Amino acid sequence: MQVNPIILPSWLTSQCVFQQGVEHKIEGVAAPSATVTLEIVKDPTDGRKVSKLDTDYGVILSREATTNAKGRFSFTIPPYKASGDAYTFTFKCLSDQTTLTDIRCGDVWVFLGSDFLSIPMKEANATKAPLKRKVMNYLRFYLPSRSGLEDGEEIYSYEEKTHYKNSEWIKVTETAKLAMVSSSAFAFAYRLSDQISYPVGIVDLSYNDSTIINWIAPFAMDRVEALKDVVKSMGLYLDEDAYKNLLKIDEKKKKASELKEEYKETIESGDIDISMQDEIKRLEGQDPDDIKPLDIDFPTSDDSSLNSAKGHKENISFTSASQLDFDMIPEKKDDDKLSRADERKFIKSKYRMSILYRSKLVPLKNLAVRGFCFSPDKGELLFERYDLFLMGLLTTLAEVFEPKEVFDDSLMPSILFVTMHPNDVDFENPYSVLEFNENFTAFTKMLSMPSGIVSMHDMLLPDKTISFILGMRLATIALGTHFSPKMSKSSPEPNDIEIAGNKRIIKFSNLNSGLNAQDATGEITGFAVAGEDRIFYPAHAKSLYGMCVMVWRDDIDEPVSITYGFTPFPHDATLKNGEDLPILPFRFDRDPAYFAPDLSFTHCDSLQFVGKRTPDSDFENLEIYRTFKGKGIISQDTIHKLTGIASLRIRYETDKSLYGFEPCLEYASLFSPIEIYGRTKIQLSVFNPDQKKKKLIVEDFGEAEIKQQLTWQTITLDYSESGPIRLDSLRIYIEDKDRNGEIYIDAINFI
Repeated sequence: MQVNPIILPSWLTSQCVFQQGVEHKIEGVAAPSATVTLEIVKDPTDGRKVSKLDTDYGVILSREATTNAKGRFSFTIPPYKASGDAYTFTFKCLSDQTTLTDIRCGDVWVFLGSDFLSIPMKEANATKAPLKRKVMNYLRFYLPSRSGLEDGEEIYSYEEKTHYKNSEWIKVTETAKLAMVSSSAFAFAYRLSDQISYPVGIVDLSYNDSTIINWIAPFAMDRVEALKDVVKSMGLYLDEDAYKNLLKIDEKKKKASELKEEYKETIESGDIDISMQDEIKRLEGQDPDDIKPLDIDFPTSDDSSLNSAKGHKENISFTSASQLDFDMIPEKKDDDKLSRADERKFIKSKYRMSILYRSKLVPLKNLAVRGFCFSPDKGELLFERYDLFLMGLLTTLAEVFEPKEVFDDSLMPSILFVTMHPNDVDFENPYSVLEFNENFTAFTKMLSMPSGIVSMHDMLLPDKTISFILGMRLATIALGTHFSPKMSKSSPEPNDIEIAGNKRIIKFSNLNSGLNAQDATGEITGFAVAGEDRIFYPAHAKSLYGMCVMVWRDDIDEPVSITYGFTPFPHDATLKNGEDLPILPFRFDRDPAYFAPDLSFTHCDSLQFVGKRTPDSDFENLEIYRTFKGKGIISQDTIHKLTGIASLRIRYETDKSLYGFEPCLEYASLFSPIEIYGRTKIQLSVFNPDQKKKKLIVEDFGEAEIKQQLTWQTITLDYSESGPIRLDSLRIYIEDKDRNGEIYIDAINFI
């Protein structure tokens, strides 16, 4: 007699975590027209002896269901409270039985996206902190294969996969498998469970080099018609025939690559087969060009992708986790031209629509979750109307996961976003990442479902702990969103401003634990202000009572706008709240303006900054100043200073009466030559401790005598050229007839 095995959802296995507080629908397949029974047993895991009269333990659920003619059945199990107790699920149908053990009830989170979210444990280093055994026992991870596909299957099949093969939930004791888990997901789960004291399960779908279009279902594009139009206009819309043609091209590319390796071996052996060359050429003739760069149309104050639509509403309304109000989407025009639809014959995997939806999301249908964490890929800078793509993603997630509807707002799934990292900056369009993040942040404010966003702009240096820190930051806003009103629900942003003369006092959201200023003086960097000329230059900023920031610039009497961290590489934007969440870079308006280049050398507060030597190099600590004539020791002095944190103390030895030093301006991240608009003079403050007769010379600006006095003196020199100040270099000389000397310099300004 043939026995039909009981087939359960892929996510329902031994050691799994199921979502507390909501009903669960379990769909499966067994023998046709037969009775299936489900028994759930609950046992304590702390060694307690439980009375037989205690209905909270032992057999807590026993139900029957009848399969249809195709063998399909379903059970609905009631909500359970989170705890450390163990559950056993037993399914029976005729002579077949499936028993799932060591199941826990807690919170389930889904991680999907790219970049730092996808770095596995084996490639990261955890922060040095002791781990609690009890918390570690609470953690469970569901790690489908990195492709989400069955063994031996062609990559990215068009067909939807209803099940993963050999998928399972793992515990932290399974170290070999744990090494493949997202390090951000691990840090997130640990911090969350440590605070809420019950199990946390992570469905790790993070996938490096994936983009948002991979996750969006075809039905979502049908519902968000404007998105479908955009995808078509970008030449990225794929029907079944187009997709299968791509798979054929993939196969030819693969064969060509393999044949090249074989041909190399024939050359090395001296047994050259010329016919292989012809076959390689034939196969490579099918190898089209890669995706071409696309024009990026970011919103402006006059034409915003978030605010220019017909029938615009202030919020995208979620009446349930599955319903969206798409009135903000412009109506499709009959004359819309899909100009890019036929531009390409080939589309890279990271730009193919729905491939990860089909292979990774479909098998998770009906899984109930607490929330999602999503990180974009730099390839998404190419996407037009990114708000539409985000709506498509949310539509997809709402259809796949449970609960579809909630009657208690506290049970509505949340979504937590990560902004794009400055490492993704396009040097040909350096402000694209800033504008992307700006729009990204604006979108989150339009959601009625719980949402938050965290930034990583303050973590530029390559460090294997970054992904762990990201996970902990995400856990912080998850705690604030679902559990504690005293914790932040997102990275802080400005929400109010007061005027006090030429100063502006900025207040922030999500400052439950106050501001964490850079140093004991309260001095803060990263802010810039503009006058009526709309030219932004670095500003002074100081923390007030740890709850707000006062911003000003001495030479601007009436600031009209303020920015923070609004530079391609915001290395000096390090302001955080007390929970280690950095203030999101911002600008107060989108009116046309000129943003001054990186002028960190003018502060004289540091000898190094974080930047890039070349566009393709990693971030590193770079020297700000160097000696080019004579000999000198350039150091910081925190006592003898005029403004800021420190001044430059220079002890020098002249060469033919001259000592010369300069800021290093050739680094790629400075985008030299540096152009400084709206300024015609340079101003330096000088302190002459040895009171010798000296002269200050600034190349392209002129020279001036340094007075023999023990007070700070300000020297102003005119730019010798017409037009804006343009600096390939800024050479500063000290003329001293004696061989040795000392000088202090502070507060270099262009005025």
